[in-house]
Amino acid sequence: MLASRTFTVADQHRFASISGDRNPMHLDAVQARRTQAAVPAVHGMHLLLWSLDVLAQADFGRAPIRRLTARFNRFVAVDEMVTLVLAKRNEANARFGLVLNLVMAGLTVAQITVEFGAPACRTNTADLCKAVAAPIEPCNLTFEQMEGVSGALAFASTPESVSAMFPAASGWLGSRRVAALAASSLLVGMVCPGLHSIYRSLAVDTCDEQDPRDVLDFQVMPADPRFRLVQLAIVGGGLTGTVESLLRVPPVSQASPHELIGLVGPGEFAGSTALVIGGSRGLGEVTAKLLAAGGAKVVITYRVGSAEADVVARDICAAGGICKATAYDVGKAVEPQLSAIEDAPTHAYYFATPTIFREQSALFARTRLDAFLDFYVDGFLRLAQALRGRRSDVSLFYPSSVFVAERPRGMIEYAMAKAAGETLCSEMNQAWAPLHVTVERLPRLLTDQTASIIGTRLEPPTARLLSVVRKVQSWPLQAAA
Repeated sequence: MLASRTFTVADQHRFASISGDRNPMHLDAVQARRTQAAVPAVHGMHLLLWSLDVLAQADFGRAPIRRLTARFNRFVAVDEMVTLVLAKRNEANARFGLVLNLVMAGLTVAQITVEFGAPACRTNTADLCKAVAAPIEPCNLTFEQMEGVSGALAFASTPESVSAMFPAASGWLGSRRVAALAASSLLVGMVCPGLHSIYRSLAVDTCDEQDPRDVLDFQVMPADPRFRLVQLAIVGGGLTGTVESLLRVPPVSQASPHELIGLVGPGEFAGSTALVIGGSRGLGEVTAKLLAAGGAKVVITYRVGSAEADVVARDICAAGGICKATAYDVGKAVEPQLSAIEDAPTHAYYFATPTIFREQSALFARTRLDAFLDFYVDGFLRLAQALRGRRSDVSLFYPSSVFVAERPRGMIEYAMAKAAGETLCSEMNQAWAPLHVTVERLPRLLTDQTASIIGTRLEPPTARLLSVVRKVQSWPLQAAA
């Protein structure tokens, strides 16, 4: 073990400033939650340059670098501790791993190999095309738009500015090479692929280059849309090699209120006031639109996505429905947060959730279970108690998961928490009647959290959720009958 570090929000912004890579998946918590990372992710190149800085301060910095390769296997979230570990070393090269949860078997999130030797002699034969600055906002390119793209990308900062952030690495590699590595993050995150990119790997040789410009020349190599893989040849700053990136699946757009007209009778849910916890996106968003299409008064909640919730509410109202948005945090007292709701909700749907899909190496992590229990048991219990205090026959929906029975690898804590939630709901139905909780084990439905890199085919949620809504809305009328 060589060194450990926890990257903060401030670290993110500092690296974005010197590299120019301001992709929102690294800086914006609201936008990042609609990516496969689900939370702001540390720049892969930031991880690599920090590692090189650590290595340069150790005895590895005595020999020059001939070749550098890195592969990023998993996102590292802001505020996660990562540890640099030596895997193997000999006279020719050294291999390292970046590991999360080192004390619990560890999960290797990146692999780095340094090959020692003098830089290759190379003369600059490239055409000196005019360098362009990166866009202020990340490009949003399709595979067709990327085909054959080439250019010269100016460094976002001077090599001296980058060197100030990574002084030891700059002393080992040279400040222009370190700046060129930072520029590769700018290339991937802001230019090509841009907005929906993931930096996957790097393989570069050091070279003696005569071009004095602080630019990175790049050329898109033939891409394979099946695997959403984009390869770029790069030359500049004393480096030559290739960068691989993935084109992420864009955020999932759910059906609009107008698209749902005709699926629900215009007065099917009239006379009800429905509270949708977590209604700003995903399953909660679709549920709110179905309820409003059926004539229910709808209140959706959000924790951080206020702008997204406002858009959903406006869309529903524009289609003739009734919907308001309000902030709600399942970890806080319920009554003060729901005081703005004038009519006691007759129905409530609970879609609050933390990040679900997080790879881990340990069989079981108690802290992860506790986080799920806070949402799926304690948070739901507090909400049910508060709503029952306002109306004894409130009808609630608790979304469980087929994972309770299937238990896919790495999901044991999630399955345990959902199973505990099911037990709680069963007890509520016995002890708190006429309050009723409808529980259904949902399969993986197409949302931001379930969309994969390659684009796994998943069922759109509309039909499944409409069946659920009709069951839930049948209470308390069914009970009264």
